[in-house]
Amino acid sequence: MEKDISHQKNRLLCHGCDDCCRYIAVEIDRPTAKSDYQNIIWFLLHKNVRVYIDWENDWLLEFVTPCKELDSQGLCKNYANRPGMCRDYNQKDCTKYNAKSAEKISFNCADDFKRYLKKKNIDWELKNQSTKSI
Repeated sequence: MEKDISHQKNRLLCHGCDDCCRYIAVEIDRPTAKSDYQNIIWFLLHKNVRVYIDWENDWLLEFVTPCKELDSQGLCKNYANRPGMCRDYNQKDCTKYNAKSAEKISFNCADDFKRYLKKKNIDWELKNQSTKSI
């Protein structure tokens, strides 16, 4: 019974908010080499993708894509059977209840990231390499 009350409380807290159901963010290694910087630039050349650094200095790759289980009102159509990731989500991390944004630094496009690298004096560019015909 207590579990049902907890689910109801959680659902009420989420009422009117579906932000966490509209993206996927996965932690990536902090870039340290030119190949890492090039990979991040490649990520950021794609639509609905961004990279950010959170307040714990973790690097995350975010895909802006809504969950297939969201209905037209932003509610989960399969709430009782939602995955553990959804069940474990804590409102303290939610944009609705947290005055501070999740990210310390955000890169929404490749140019954002290139400006960041330039400001940090990080050499990220690959030197021109000649290509041989086979």
